[in-house]
Amino acid sequence: MPAVADDDVLGAGLVKVLFAVVGAPALLLVAALACSSAVVTAPSSAPAEAPRPAAPEAAPAPPPTSVLEGIFTEAQAERGQVAYEAHCGECHGEGLGGGEMAPGLTGVAFRFRWRGLKVADIYDSVQSTMPPEEPATLGDQVYIDVVAFLLSANGYPAGDRELAADSNLLEGIAVERMPP
Repeated sequence: MPAVADDDVLGAGLVKVLFAVVGAPALLLVAALACSSAVVTAPSSAPAEAPRPAAPEAAPAPPPTSVLEGIFTEAQAERGQVAYEAHCGECHGEGLGGGEMAPGLTGVAFRFRWRGLKVADIYDSVQSTMPPEEPATLGDQVYIDVVAFLLSANGYPAGDRELAADSNLLEGIAVERMPP
């Protein structure tokens, strides 16, 4: 025997009381009114699909900790080269070898100056002192692109994300010696 809900028992009792008090015609009127307010839905022709669970979001990549991890893109290094040629090449030379008043920016000169420091140190130095006659005037993106070019010119690998001019990020990236 199926379980009967409390509402069904109360409803059946109410029907008996109404029948005894008002008779069959009134009971038919109440039943008709109850049926007219009921909502009937037809079954759909196709079963509804259960909602698909959302795809899990990929965890963000951890921030890089070394220049050996490909911290800039080739496109960024190319933009940096264009900026270097426009703003730095006159003093530091076309091949980054240095000039009368400016140090070389590749090879031993670069490694000796920056190894053991952070990329933030390179960025801060370039941004706060270059060009000598107008330091800090080129904009953050130009300076970080030049840093990407310097790293690329010194053999550090490019990666798939651009280096951002974010001091917290740059402070966490060590300038390490290239493996032999």
